[in-house]
Amino acid sequence: MREIPRDILIEVMEDVIEDLHGHVHRVSDLSVDLGTGVGLGGDDLDRLALAGILHDVGKIHLDPGILGKPGPLNEEEFELMRRHPEMGFAMTRNRLEPKVAEAILYHHERYDGGGYPFGLEADNIPILSRIVLVADAFDAMTSVRAYQPALPVEYAVSEIRTNAGTQFDPTVVDIFLELSSVDRLPLELIA
Repeated sequence: MREIPRDILIEVMEDVIEDLHGHVHRVSDLSVDLGTGVGLGGDDLDRLALAGILHDVGKIHLDPGILGKPGPLNEEEFELMRRHPEMGFAMTRNRLEPKVAEAILYHHERYDGGGYPFGLEADNIPILSRIVLVADAFDAMTSVRAYQPALPVEYAVSEIRTNAGTQFDPTVVDIFLELSSVDRLPLELIA
């Protein structure tokens, strides 16, 4: 199996995705901290770091106009956006370790089964994906996006707490809340 140099993927992704560099590194850093908190070690933390960086790689196939749209997506645009985990998996499944490619594929699955692309639930979702979901959601809420300003950290923490057991794995949320209580959450630096 041939590895794709992640620096090349990041360069390609940066051409398409706004604030990619900051977003993927914050997601990766928080994912590793969460993974450490739930007891993962060694190779799984390395896989988690890479999955955090590459979780949105499938977005390079999407129209930049959709990615940077300064408002809500229409139904057709949203359906296209929902395909990015599968596109990312298709790009990486024969080039990266299976656990990394699977983490990319399932990173929008919800703990209650209401996510996509397959509607998996609870422990049927790989732990790496459950962790990346929390880190990605936190960073999406607390970062400036084309469709919204950065929301307050307190709001994002509250949303993640409120959605434990529905959107998010409660065990991962517990670790997230511990990190939050000691100011260990990576944040976008807004100039």
